Amino acid sequence: MTTPLFTLDAHYRKADRIMLAVLWLMFFWALGLAGWHGSWGQALVVGGLTVAVMTTMHLLIPGRRLLRCCMGAAFMVMSALHVNVSNGLLEMHFGIFVLLAFLVYYRDWLPIVVAAAVIAVHHLAFFAMQSQGIDVAVIPQGTWPRIFLHAFYVVLESAILIYLAQQTYVDAQENLALMTTAAHLTQRDDGIDLRYRSPASGDTAVRFNHFLELLDELVSAVIVDTQGLTEMGQQLGQATGKLRDGAQRQEAEVNYMSQAMQQMSRAIDEVAAHADQAAHSAETANQQASAGNRSVIQVREEIEKLAEHIVGTDREVQSLASQSEQIGRVLEVIRSIAEQTNLLALNAAIEAARAGDQGRGFAVVADEVRNLAQKTALSTAEIQDIIARLQHSSRQAATAMHESQTSVQRCVTDSQSAADLLSAVAQDIGAITRLNQSIASATHLQVEVSNEVSEHLSSVQQVAQQNVGDAAALDSNGQRLRQLAERLNRLSQRFQVSA
Repeated sequence: MTTPLFTLDAHYRKADRIMLAVLWLMFFWALGLAGWHGSWGQALVVGGLTVAVMTTMHLLIPGRRLLRCCMGAAFMVMSALHVNVSNGLLEMHFGIFVLLAFLVYYRDWLPIVVAAAVIAVHHLAFFAMQSQGIDVAVIPQGTWPRIFLHAFYVVLESAILIYLAQQTYVDAQENLALMTTAAHLTQRDDGIDLRYRSPASGDTAVRFNHFLELLDELVSAVIVDTQGLTEMGQQLGQATGKLRDGAQRQEAEVNYMSQAMQQMSRAIDEVAAHADQAAHSAETANQQASAGNRSVIQVREEIEKLAEHIVGTDREVQSLASQSEQIGRVLEVIRSIAEQTNLLALNAAIEAARAGDQGRGFAVVADEVRNLAQKTALSTAEIQDIIARLQHSSRQAATAMHESQTSVQRCVTDSQSAADLLSAVAQDIGAITRLNQSIASATHLQVEVSNEVSEHLSSVQQVAQQNVGDAAALDSNGQRLRQLAERLNRLSQRFQVSA
């Protein structure tokens, strides 16, 4: 795409159309004046020829300087026609100044000079003819000083309008240069070339070039920053992605911890209940151990009494054994007496048998004595056997009583040891009771702490959920920032900068 070349031709063509329209309005105004003053010939001939010639020239040479100069002359011809048709009406001279001001729109000093020259020639020539009595009118009852005064004002206004036209022309040239510069900057539909500078030397062009330099520098910095922003957007996207994943993991972990804390709270409640039960059981066991200790002490006392009784019984058994021995000795004496009695009875029987009938009664007594001795011997043998068994049993009883005494002594010792052990057990159970109470108190405190931790975990869970939402929003903003950075990067790539 080539850079368009802007000129004043379009402006001149537009100005020609406007001036031609004004000229036609002046022609119609001339016809109105002609109808008022009865001067149709002048209005139709001069006015008609003027608009016809200018319309033809507009069709043939639009935008040319010749047309502009002719248009300035035509304006003055129409003004002179108005003055002449109105018989030199002074107010009609105002149209000259108005039309001269219209010509400034051309931004060309030459049409103003031509128009001023034409109207000056008209005033001088027509006033001279008016002074000679010819049927023309410039100023009724005018004088040359008045004519020269009119000419002076025309020259003065023309000079001012020429200066203004020159200034507007310079401004137009500067505007054209700016338009050319702007067109060059935007010659590509997909880009802007900030490297081009306006070749004009006016203040506006200088300031515009300075603006382009600042804009070039600014856009260059924006392009660099946009690239950094794109990279930062990508890094932010990655960071927000990681943050979102971390927040989700944190939420999951907090949920898990919250559930675990709830389970642990329930377990701690159970432990506290068990600790209370253990403390109660330990207290009961302590009481039972104390009762057992007292029972053992009583048993020991009873065993000690039993030991004393066993000692006494052992002495009695020993005495019984001694007496059994004595009874044995007495039985030996009785047995020997019975044997001797039997022997004597036998001898008596023999003697009685020898005595015959006289000794028959004695024989009977001897038989009875012998039978009694035999029975006594038998009874003594039985008694001796019983006494032997009794002595054997008494000896065994004495041995058993001695062993029982030893066992009782051991029982006393063992019961003392058991009492000591029960005492130690009671002390240990008391310590265990105190520990269980401490554990129960600590467990209850731990329950309260775990409840507080659960509440804090609930708060942390809410914060984690909020973090997840914030991370999602941040990720969305990061994606939007990345999209904006990419869009800004695409837009910045449309600028062509010097750096």
